[in-house]
Amino acid sequence: MAVKAWLAERLPLEFLRRFTHEQLSELQPRHVNWLHTLGFTALLLFLMQLGTGLLLLFYYKPGAQTAYHSVQFITEKVTLGGFIRQMHVWGASFIVTVVLLHLLRVYFSGAYKKPRELTWMAGMGLLLVTLLFTLTGYLLPWDQVAYWGTVVATDTTKEVPLLGPFLLQLVRGGETVSELTLTRFFALHVVVLPMALFALLALHLFLVRYHGIAPLTRTDEPPSTEEQLRAAGARPYYPDHFKREVLIAYSALAVLVAVALCRKPHLGEAANPLVTPTGIKPEWYFLPVYQSLKYVPGWLGVLGNGLLVLFLLLLPLLDRNPERHPRRRKLALWAGILFLAGGLVLGLLGHLSDTTRELFGRRVHFDNKGLPRVLPEGEAAPP
Repeated sequence: MAVKAWLAERLPLEFLRRFTHEQLSELQPRHVNWLHTLGFTALLLFLMQLGTGLLLLFYYKPGAQTAYHSVQFITEKVTLGGFIRQMHVWGASFIVTVVLLHLLRVYFSGAYKKPRELTWMAGMGLLLVTLLFTLTGYLLPWDQVAYWGTVVATDTTKEVPLLGPFLLQLVRGGETVSELTLTRFFALHVVVLPMALFALLALHLFLVRYHGIAPLTRTDEPPSTEEQLRAAGARPYYPDHFKREVLIAYSALAVLVAVALCRKPHLGEAANPLVTPTGIKPEWYFLPVYQSLKYVPGWLGVLGNGLLVLFLLLLPLLDRNPERHPRRRKLALWAGILFLAGGLVLGLLGHLSDTTRELFGRRVHFDNKGLPRVLPEGEAAPP
């Protein structure tokens, strides 16, 4: 008791107690379900990435002559180094997956509408920062795949109208991917992007708690009172929904641990700017953009993808339909489904392009644009 009294004189314990009680007892509308747990899962995965990233920093040495060997040392010599590295590498894919699913849930439930426009924009900012984390982290092992994958990814910047050459120089630190690129990406990965992440995350979480869970009612209808929510079947956040969030988040973490244990860390040969390997492709979440640039090359393709990102960022300001319920937003519902299907098809074509596979007993070659061609007996597969 003496310790509690001592702390109470120095800290706002009563304020913190009341704040915690209000958050835990906040009523959750009846439509809140398992899909509303993805934000909590993403937060846990972000914290896991932060922890594993800090552990890797103890041994990683940025530099063209040191990066590859330090990653090799982490993978082969450091106790649990390979496991920690795999957690960090696979964690990136897990976070992108969860954040994308979270954004899809918000889109289809109309939760980005008034007064939650800024919440959506902060969430989109978090998605972009997450993708930049994966892009900058991809180069750090400094092996052949990392080096040439970064060459392909950064090449697209030179197609930006007017600013292309300047952006390419800015990103790479020169004409080619070099040690300057590596140090820039490292600084972005461990300093700049974490700062942006924490700022956006703080804003996003504050707005989520300030506005609460979005209802499915129209935006021009007054919000429901506590009595109306209780009558409609709403329940306090704790314990029911809190248990769902913890269960889903720790299940995702358990799957991530299992994958990290089963898959050995990949590390190819050290980066060699003079030898171009075949079959270099970006990570799965960049494949739709990668493939779309094959059909619409040059500045038009880059500008189109940029305008799509801008459209998604400004979506709450452009969509003036007051309806939130997906059944009353048929156009938005089908537009979302078509957008999702298009992304999946482009991703699949990007995955299959420039490969030869055995399908139904026949050898099928998929060309650069993903178009299949059955190879006659005895014909060699194109390189």
